Amino acid sequence: MKDTITHQLIRQLHRSPWKLAAVVTGGGSEALSQLLSVPGASDTVLEAVVPYSSASLEDFLRYKPSHYCSRATAQAMAMRAFFRARDLQSRISPADLDDMHLVGIGCSASLRSLRPKKGQHRVHIAIQTASSSSIASLVLTKDSRDRGREENVVAALLLNRLADATGFSDRIPLDLLPGERVDEMTASAWPAWTDLLLGKRTAVCVPKAQQDASLESFSGVLFPGAFNPLHEGHQTMAEVAEEITGHPVDFEISIENVDKPPLDFFHIKSRAEQFEAPQRCWLTKAPTFLDKSKIFPEATFVVGADTIVRIAEPRYYQNSIQLRDAAVSEFAQQNCKFLVFPRVVDESFLTFDQLNLPASLAKLCQPVSASQFRMDISSTEIRTGAF
Repeated sequence: MKDTITHQLIRQLHRSPWKLAAVVTGGGSEALSQLLSVPGASDTVLEAVVPYSSASLEDFLRYKPSHYCSRATAQAMAMRAFFRARDLQSRISPADLDDMHLVGIGCSASLRSLRPKKGQHRVHIAIQTASSSSIASLVLTKDSRDRGREENVVAALLLNRLADATGFSDRIPLDLLPGERVDEMTASAWPAWTDLLLGKRTAVCVPKAQQDASLESFSGVLFPGAFNPLHEGHQTMAEVAEEITGHPVDFEISIENVDKPPLDFFHIKSRAEQFEAPQRCWLTKAPTFLDKSKIFPEATFVVGADTIVRIAEPRYYQNSIQLRDAAVSEFAQQNCKFLVFPRVVDESFLTFDQLNLPASLAKLCQPVSASQFRMDISSTEIRTGAF
């Protein structure tokens, strides 16, 4: 019966307009095998990847995760898979790309192996579409199944989550033991977030009542950051920046980042909810300041001393000083400036006059003195409980 339901669900998927890219690590390969074993898989599966070693997973994610088997890692895998599906499908059908029927699947598992595991046997499965993000987590009762049975549970859970995201009603019975429970959550996107994710808009304003605001309403002063979380230090910087510039400060969060995983709708929602009118925050897909300057020409960027140092580092420009200098020249052409705040870095208080910046970049900077601002707090410390 279970095999009949599994095959029926997969056949429905193969007959549908949905296309998927999947990435699984530590477990979940049985689900890929089942998807590929039912005729019609070539109409559905764009890519199936198994980055089993830590180095391979880091290459796929483009960063080193804090934990390889975690909800956050599965979510990042699903986002990368979604972007990969979109890239592949755009090359297959460039004139007929159906963004709304693409799925990215990320499965991060730690299952039974030859060596006993110190931690729990568990799995995290994330599903990403253009309109929703979902995550399902399950802790398996340790040493109560062999590896094959654990893989079967993961496969059924993954296919059920895929069915839920794509709108199919069939579900595969889960072989759960007493006390085992699947923890599931879904975050639905605002229409404007979907447009941003798909590149149909360059910027979206929050709070929600202002999501259709035009870029013409931009204040002229932009404070980019992750704001994870937004804290007193950020608020004080914004207040000081407003006093110096004479303009209110708009915040900005990029859903794509150079050194961090892309944000799914769970993360976008939690960041967006921190801002309440009259505060405004722009969501973009502009991971670099060069990208931001093209969306917000003539902006005064509010940055910390550590950030302006990163802007000067060639590693963000393909390790090319020439490309770095060209970017700085473009900042000048866009009439962009940087309001540089002092910042505690590695337990040292770093001010503008201690920085060794290229002269061309330094000319675009206005330093904020320690007497104008000093607050030894960071989002990282807040997240880790160190502050």
